[in-house]
Amino acid sequence: MREELAYLRAENDYLKKLKALIEAERTEALVKKRKLSKD
Repeated sequence: MREELAYLRAENDYLKKLKALIEAERTEALVKKRKLSKD
């Protein structure tokens, strides 16, 4: 039971980091697009 909990917590942390990374990349892409369209 305890091992499963540790695994789920690790998986949750991983998914949170992955989501944050995707959000950051998406935001960066949007910012780049906006900069390009202004010129």
